[in-house]
Amino acid sequence: MSFNRIDSVKGDSIEILLRQLGAAKIQKVHGNLYFIKFILDNDFEVMYTYNINAKNKYFLQRIEPYPIPHGTFSNEVKIVDFIKKDVAKFKQGIKSKHFNDFLEATEQANKFVRLLDDFYLNYHVEEDSLVSDSLGQINTAIENLNKRLESIINHSKKID
Repeated sequence: MSFNRIDSVKGDSIEILLRQLGAAKIQKVHGNLYFIKFILDNDFEVMYTYNINAKNKYFLQRIEPYPIPHGTFSNEVKIVDFIKKDVAKFKQGIKSKHFNDFLEATEQANKFVRLLDDFYLNYHVEEDSLVSDSLGQINTAIENLNKRLESIINHSKKID
């Protein structure tokens, strides 16, 4: 059996498992790149993409409601298990009165990362005091935000 046929068979088995979980849409691109969409309460969408790489591993990323890579998985059962748990957490999370605040915070954080990336890659970043001072202040602010978030996490009950 050829490598491409093995990928196709594994991809098809994941597709069946994801449909059983309630995936609203699964789009296959060239047999080894997949997009999976779940529609939760109030038409809230959670979307993932994964591909089967040359090492026969699965790289998964959530792309909606915000992009975040979730790493490489060794087989389809593990990737489906992760997605199942992740979707269940979103189903619970959307019930929170803080959910929209959480989405706004992640949107702002992602906007910041895109702006920083754009600045560094598309502008001359000179060795001057404005850039050095500003980047220093940004790093301090981010460090303080991380500490504050860690404090909130430490005072919150973890979901099993």
